Amino acid sequence: MMNISQMKPCVRGEKVIEEIEQILITSMGDFPNFPMLASAFNMSGRTLRRQLANMGTSYQKLLDDFRSERAKYYLTDSQYTTEEIADKLGFSDVANFRHAFKKWVGVSPAVYRNTQHSTELAQAS
Repeated sequence: MMNISQMKPCVRGEKVIEEIEQILITSMGDFPNFPMLASAFNMSGRTLRRQLANMGTSYQKLLDDFRSERAKYYLTDSQYTTEEIADKLGFSDVANFRHAFKKWVGVSPAVYRNTQHSTELAQAS
């Protein structure tokens, strides 16, 4: 769980996105909910939501983007099972992870992993 005392209060603008991304990295698998995140920035949820909207994003989009990129990395560059990846990314079960991954990428985690490994083998030969 993130340590709120380590957060920088009153962050504004583009810096908010950078700070949220840092929180996601340090809280892997135990991501803060939105009210907790707003509190860490010493602002109301409404204010944080508005700031993110003004920059064309939302906490859910930032979280999904982070999870998607991290999942692709784990599937390509690690031997973690799909179940382990789901757990590392804070999913309650592997079925939810598979569904989310397919929504993000367009294919299942297994197909993505096999495609990436096939591509690597073809490039190596």
